[in-house]
Amino acid sequence: MHQNDNGISEEQVGASSFNLRKSAAVEKSLARIRNTLGKEWQNLQDDELSSLDWILKEAWTRMGFYAWDKINLAAITMQSVDELIEIGRRGRADKISSATAATEAAQKLKEL
Repeated sequence: MHQNDNGISEEQVGASSFNLRKSAAVEKSLARIRNTLGKEWQNLQDDELSSLDWILKEAWTRMGFYAWDKINLAAITMQSVDELIEIGRRGRADKISSATAATEAAQKLKEL
């Protein structure tokens, strides 16, 4: 494994870059969802927002950025958000695997 002068491997740089792209994509998507839902967004609790953030990151990893950019977040409803939050809760609580949660969420998002 090649390391640069700072002792950081190419793998570490790649992983960091991947995580930055994922976080930026999800943050942008959360802003779109917040804009689409308007006042309904304000009713979400911190734990719901945390589960939504988690599941969107898992779904992004499963989908990749090309498929992600095709999601029509302007069509998202509060019901869809609630379903994504529930998937996220189950995944975070290890009631389903993170891979299963990501696949379920990706499917929901592709339906938009």
